[in-house]
Amino acid sequence: MTFLKSALESSLLLRPWVSLAETSGLTISDWIRNSGFLGGLYKAAGKLGGPSPKLLWFGALFRFVMVIGVIGLFVLLSYQSTGVIGAVTILLFMLVLVGWAFFRPAILSRITIIDILVICFLASAVLSTAFSSFFHTSLIGLAKMMTFVAGYVVFRVISENGSTTIGVLMGLLTVIGLSESVLGFYQYINHIEPRATWTDPTLNPELQMSRIFGSLQPANPNLLAGFLTPCFAAAAGCALLLFRKKTFWISLGCMGAAALILVAIILTGSRGGFLAIGGMFVCMFGYLGHLVWHDKELARFKWMKPAWLIILLVSVLAIAGGVLSSEKIRTRVASIFAMREDSSISYRLNVYNSAMNMVKDNPVVGIGPGNSTFKLVYGLYMVPGYNALGAYSVPLEIAVEQGVIGLTIFLSLLLVLILRTFLAIDSAYLTLQQKIIAGSLLTGIVGSFMYGIFDTIWYRPSVNLLFWFMVAALAKLTEPQNPNVFKGKL
Repeated sequence: MTFLKSALESSLLLRPWVSLAETSGLTISDWIRNSGFLGGLYKAAGKLGGPSPKLLWFGALFRFVMVIGVIGLFVLLSYQSTGVIGAVTILLFMLVLVGWAFFRPAILSRITIIDILVICFLASAVLSTAFSSFFHTSLIGLAKMMTFVAGYVVFRVISENGSTTIGVLMGLLTVIGLSESVLGFYQYINHIEPRATWTDPTLNPELQMSRIFGSLQPANPNLLAGFLTPCFAAAAGCALLLFRKKTFWISLGCMGAAALILVAIILTGSRGGFLAIGGMFVCMFGYLGHLVWHDKELARFKWMKPAWLIILLVSVLAIAGGVLSSEKIRTRVASIFAMREDSSISYRLNVYNSAMNMVKDNPVVGIGPGNSTFKLVYGLYMVPGYNALGAYSVPLEIAVEQGVIGLTIFLSLLLVLILRTFLAIDSAYLTLQQKIIAGSLLTGIVGSFMYGIFDTIWYRPSVNLLFWFMVAALAKLTEPQNPNVFKGKL
């Protein structure tokens, strides 16, 4: 048992979440099988037991078709409207239901603890809708949330194909992220300004950035930064995977793509994007450092430890040098700490204060899901002149809409994902390739959450669906085939 696993196992504070992270799908299946009512339903549905050999081939073919559909969905994320993306997501979900009706045992091998937490998160939204003072408006918000959860189900099904399929989709995100970055560079060079953005009137016009926005709808630099965040994590992961396979030139190309995507995030001028970059670098170099120092397959490569240190130092110096070399970018980064002196941050602080008052008055189940419900209730709490469509913070938005119950479940989901990935990277049941993919997916999730702490573009389908893709892929990838794997009994 390594230091990381030993520390997690002995932590009293994290013990409940570590126990959840160690819970395997086999344990959950046994619990359901032995429970009276749920066991009867589960057996009646034919979902217990292993996949039928006669249906395995059809299930694999079905998941392949679903992968093609998801590839199309990912392409649509970069330029189509919310309605089109939602419709395609629901269509793919309906195909999953059709597949389940015909050969369900071969589609999803077993339910994981992550699946259970996602179901609980959706259930908390249903509960907040049921008790909402604006029931019919909250139903619309619940329908939107169910669309995202439907996307999660679709991604879980295709993740059953294994790490190769997940790697292919990461490669697609690399290509899409690179194309959006190149388009952003064109906008930057030609000074094409976005239509949806905030300009601080107190800022010297000569210090205002020319912010890129890509082809996403609506044309918002913050939305592009949120979209490129998981794309960067995917590109960095692909570079490491291809380096592992000794396809060095293609790996170098992916590394270049990751660098260009990183530059594009900076050129969006999104302060949430800057925070996401910081979160991703801590996560990425953290898991890579753990692999370099503790993975048995890498132990024989003595040069990797100094290489890791050099790359870390060069990366930090390169980012710092790039920021310091531009007065506009330097001013934008410094404005993160300006608080009331920056009009945008001051505006958000007023919204945060009103949103927290909403939580105080609706602490348990919240006001109900959806920005329409938020707008109706927010008018009773808002500071005059500071209208808002949302809380401008994902954790705060969840607390407002779904109360402490929903926020606790969501934060537990993130914490269990992090702990589960740590335990998986620390174990022997994953290959090095799978560990790299798991670390890259976690990097994208951490980046998206860091961005979401101070903005709610997370609720846009082009950002939200990528978040749930990475969650679904990690749910499958980190699922042990034996319930005793995490506990060190093998």
